[in-house]
Amino acid sequence: MHPLRFTLPFLAAGSLAFAAKTPIPIAEIQRNTPVDFDGEVRPFLSDNCLSCHCQSTTKGGLNLETPELMLKGGDSGPAIAPQKGSESLILQAAAHLDDDLTMPPRDNKSKAKNLTPEQLGLLKLWIDQGAKASPKRERVVQWQPLAGSLGAIFAVAVTRDGQFAACARENRVFIYHVPSGRLVFNEAAHQDQVNALAFSPDGSLLASAGYREVKLWRLAKEEGKPAPAISGPADNAKSGQVDGKILTALNTEGKQIARVDHGEPITAFAVRGDGQRIVTAGGNAAKLWSPDGKMVAELRGNRFAREFVEERDRALQVELGNVAYRKEAVETAQKALQAGQERAKKSAAALAPKEQEIVAKQKAVDTAKAAKTAADQALAGAEVEVKKAETALQDAAAKAAQQAATAAEAIKGTTTVDANKLAADAATGLQAAAKARTERDQREIQRKQAADKVEPAGKQLTTAEDALKNAQTAKETVETEIALGKTEEQKDTASVAEAKAAVETAEAARKKAEEAVQSARQAATAAEKAVRAVAFSPDGSTVVTAGDDQLIHTWSAENGAAFDVLKGHQAAITALAFAPNGELVSTAGDGATLSWNIAPGWKLERTIGTGNAGSPLTDRVNALAFTPDGKQLATGSGEPSRGGELKLWNATTGQFVRDFPKVHSDSVLSLEFSPDGKFLASGAADKMARVTELATGKIVRGFEGHTHHVLGVSWSADGRTLATAGADGMVKIWDFTTGDRKKNIEGYDKEVTAVRFVGATANLLTSSGDNKVRLVGLDGKEVRVFPEVADFMESAAVSADGKLVVAGGEDSVLRIWNADGSKLAAFMPVGK
Repeated sequence: MHPLRFTLPFLAAGSLAFAAKTPIPIAEIQRNTPVDFDGEVRPFLSDNCLSCHCQSTTKGGLNLETPELMLKGGDSGPAIAPQKGSESLILQAAAHLDDDLTMPPRDNKSKAKNLTPEQLGLLKLWIDQGAKASPKRERVVQWQPLAGSLGAIFAVAVTRDGQFAACARENRVFIYHVPSGRLVFNEAAHQDQVNALAFSPDGSLLASAGYREVKLWRLAKEEGKPAPAISGPADNAKSGQVDGKILTALNTEGKQIARVDHGEPITAFAVRGDGQRIVTAGGNAAKLWSPDGKMVAELRGNRFAREFVEERDRALQVELGNVAYRKEAVETAQKALQAGQERAKKSAAALAPKEQEIVAKQKAVDTAKAAKTAADQALAGAEVEVKKAETALQDAAAKAAQQAATAAEAIKGTTTVDANKLAADAATGLQAAAKARTERDQREIQRKQAADKVEPAGKQLTTAEDALKNAQTAKETVETEIALGKTEEQKDTASVAEAKAAVETAEAARKKAEEAVQSARQAATAAEKAVRAVAFSPDGSTVVTAGDDQLIHTWSAENGAAFDVLKGHQAAITALAFAPNGELVSTAGDGATLSWNIAPGWKLERTIGTGNAGSPLTDRVNALAFTPDGKQLATGSGEPSRGGELKLWNATTGQFVRDFPKVHSDSVLSLEFSPDGKFLASGAADKMARVTELATGKIVRGFEGHTHHVLGVSWSADGRTLATAGADGMVKIWDFTTGDRKKNIEGYDKEVTAVRFVGATANLLTSSGDNKVRLVGLDGKEVRVFPEVADFMESAAVSADGKLVVAGGEDSVLRIWNADGSKLAAFMPVGK
């Protein structure tokens, strides 16, 4: 047995009772070349030892990841003794050379296996050779083709305006233009599978994450280029006849297709090549028609202006919620103040009776003290009298005895004294002694009577003193309550004042938000200018309108959904047409003619990280989040079981900003910034959700409660509530201001893979492994289950207005729904 007796640091608690008792043979390895720790020893230690003895889990204080850490050892000393393999604790434990010294434990949760004789021999030889670390060398990643089975969608994202939705399949990124239903980007973005996607707040950037790298893709919007002038509505004459506000649409043969009433004098119109859509312009709007003369949609105003109104309105809802929250805080503070004042009033009212009671109790004590003193004095006097009587008795008895003796001698004739007289004297002496005895007995009775009064008097005094003490304590308690009440009243008064000030601030913010909404609505109304020109794209998917607002608007030719707004002209636009190459050509009143490529395109702007061992990013990047202003990008990664990594980057330049060390002890899996951008919430494989303050880098909240990986985090629009989703099949709701858990939302049969607050509402979007994408309230009640989900769902996202829900999972289908649960699109993998 090794002289260093220890509680085996290699084993979990309670595992010794199951340790194997039969030693494992150690193979004799015959070789002269040095054993490479990284290439030969660390792999089998990693398989069977490091799950319990690594940076994040150092059972027994022991970390076996490097030779230096082995030599440092754990609670019981070094695990290795260089050049002394047989004496090293790690070898004795792994070879089961001692019944109390065995590793790994039997039936361990990590499913670690005993080392083979060859592995033990290699471990011994490495130690005998000096237990040297491997030479430092750059690890070259040898990439292999991705398996076709990796087609599952592990990440989805949607722009705030719902224009674009993205998903990742294998190592490819797919971007879809939602209103048109078109795939606009499909590229092998990374060597490894893509685990995270995030759009910037303005929708102009998409970040994708792979192994040790992040790529930023930019939405390329081409500005209008000078082009030859075009004639405006001349071509329309071939496809229709206008009579004021009435259009008679004709086909190529000149036959009537439809007759529509625009409602205002028509200034321009166009008929799609297939005759299935007609667009008319007049006044401040264009209208899209079907061949039966029914209006499909009204194409009015500026999409961005409308969306700004909606955004301001959501901000107003948040401010209204803040006002209600602050008013409730005032009520709570006022109730606390009122309750404190009532307590203080009762305490003050109770003080006078307590003081009166003390006076009465003090009087009783004084009386009891006087009685006790009198009893003590009486007893003392009685005891003096008893002593006097006893002395007199003894003197009388001695005298009587002497007289009796003298008389007896006289009777015997030994003296000449008169015997009779002596006898008489003796008799008198005996009488005197008897009298003295009687006196002594009476005095003893009096002493006993006095003593009997002392104890009751003492008890009465003790009782009176106790009563006085209790009364004094009661008074002190009341006085303490009064003092505390005054302090509490001051605090509550300050709280009321603070709460009222917060209400005023919230009311001011609400008023400002209302003004912003009103201003945005006025701007949106003002943006509605006369429409002068319309045209259909050659492929018939897009309808284009333009006019006095000097802007070009693109819309879906099927349903009228707004696409984009193009800015470039300095005067009212009078004509639109498509060139043979598919580009849009526009002419304005100032004679300027521009050509446009209206097809959205995405291009790689920059890469963060190198994807190799020298990358500043560790392992797979599992989570991405842009700050609310879009200026910075957070990445979450980390080497599994060893530590989590949180870093912040400049989204414009790609430059490193800062890291947040030791926030998590395992891989970071989810990220989201608070609405005000001051805090970053993160969830990780260490089962924790934490909130870090960006300005200081300090962890300001830690939310513990999940029993498995935290796969999702999301802030409410007011920033006061945080939701977390876990692989334990649970969604937890937390109060960020207090750190308290508010609610557990259960009912999930498998992992909850994503959680998102929906707009400014109190509803949550969740995806889970039980083949469901759901809308749930903060009370845990199910609002809606989105239809046609067939497999394990890995990710979900929702547009800022809550009108668009996107989700993907194991079946590789990107599903998109409207807020009401109706299916909008289902994008299959390319080629399927």
